[in-house]
Amino acid sequence: MQKIGEITAADRGTLEVTFCRPEDCGHCHACDGGQKPTVLRLSSAGQACSVGDFAEVELPTGTVVKASLLAYALPVAGLMGGMALGSLRGNAWAAVGGAIGLVICLAIVALTEKNRKNNPKWQPTLVRIIPRTWFSKEATQESNETEEQA
Repeated sequence: MQKIGEITAADRGTLEVTFCRPEDCGHCHACDGGQKPTVLRLSSAGQACSVGDFAEVELPTGTVVKASLLAYALPVAGLMGGMALGSLRGNAWAAVGGAIGLVICLAIVALTEKNRKNNPKWQPTLVRIIPRTWFSKEATQESNETEEQA
């Protein structure tokens, strides 16, 4: 998965890249609905850049899938497994078992988060720096082509 964000700070080999969430993302209201940008800090790997340039950042698709499974599927599996085990003792125990299974799986995700956060395999990487002038050249070229066609 690749995304392009604007470089909002650059200091000693470290970049701060700001990504705006897509407008479609605002329909579920699970987050700030596209109103709050996502900020990412990463190494510039010796690439020259300045504030206002753009950065293309990549996170391998396999890593995105694994993170999604950890965040969503594992807690649901804990909830369902706990409910199944609790239901062996009765309906009231199914709810208790589900809650316990959910809490255990959420605790596992939280406790292992530090390892993933420090593991480079789970971190996004800088693919390239796109100078801000590139976008203005593209826009100028497109408007010239439109004027020529008219």
